[in-house]
Amino acid sequence: MTAEAALPSSKVQPGTIATFITPAPRGCNLSCPFCFIRQRGEDQATTDLKPKDYVHFIEHIAAAGPLAAVCIQGYEPLLPEAMAYTRAILATGRRLRASTCLVTNGVELANVVDELAALGVGKIAVSIDAADAEAHDRQRGRNGAWAAAIEGIGQAVSTLPVSTELTVTSILVPKRRHYLEGMPALLKDLGVKCWVVNALRKIEPGSSGRPWGDRATILGDMALLQRIADRHGVDFTVDDEFDTLRYGDPREDISEVEALRVRRLERPSGVYRLLPNGQCSIGREILAQVRADTPRWNPRAMDAGAFIQSLQQRRPEDQSAIET
Repeated sequence: MTAEAALPSSKVQPGTIATFITPAPRGCNLSCPFCFIRQRGEDQATTDLKPKDYVHFIEHIAAAGPLAAVCIQGYEPLLPEAMAYTRAILATGRRLRASTCLVTNGVELANVVDELAALGVGKIAVSIDAADAEAHDRQRGRNGAWAAAIEGIGQAVSTLPVSTELTVTSILVPKRRHYLEGMPALLKDLGVKCWVVNALRKIEPGSSGRPWGDRATILGDMALLQRIADRHGVDFTVDDEFDTLRYGDPREDISEVEALRVRRLERPSGVYRLLPNGQCSIGREILAQVRADTPRWNPRAMDAGAFIQSLQQRRPEDQSAIET
């Protein structure tokens, strides 16, 4: 998930979506083999930006045009060493009247849910990849991760205001659909109504990636999960923000795609992704591997407004090096 699935389900105002990676000097607290951050090479990024730099970046994005949403993703924004950045980003988004959201693995959620409620975050998406602890912990590389996330969700359900949307997100791994078949029953028991599922992505050099596995199998698995969710009264959504499930042979039957409830970005070119080292991707680039020539912002050498203007001049429609 990179942007759209993290947004509140209610209509978000038109405008730019600014997504951020918060720093993790000691690395993430989980070790997921399919980590999107690692696939993109974002785990190699140093921490050159300070919380105030993120604030200035958001303020200048808003000054350049309507700011629709501010989203925090990647690494783990609720780690103690990341919280100063998370606070600054969420508070700035709220001050500028943009939708705010974050994606978390849930391990630290119980410890900070009161503070998140005070910050008025619009949506919290908690990643859970199986309905039982053993399977989830095996995929996430840490014993106890599932139990901690479930505890955090319980605290969130009882603490967060009605205005904050709580969602669970899951990764559909090829040949492991059975890990997710019990999720709707679990979510119903937890009091969570929204479930977003992402197909595992494979990111390769010079490419914005593709779903990992056979497209027909992915669609069939998604359709089954949607039916199970419907039986339990859970709102099921497929996250396909850049419409990658449609790509391929134009003669291919896409009726199964049409039958799914899918969220896509209406204007992919209006998405920014800022890393702790100042590198920033825009548009479809946010799905590709970070390269040495990915634009980097140095707040000491250039103000945020000038940097954002330089990014806007690099029209995503002209990024011929980024394949779909």
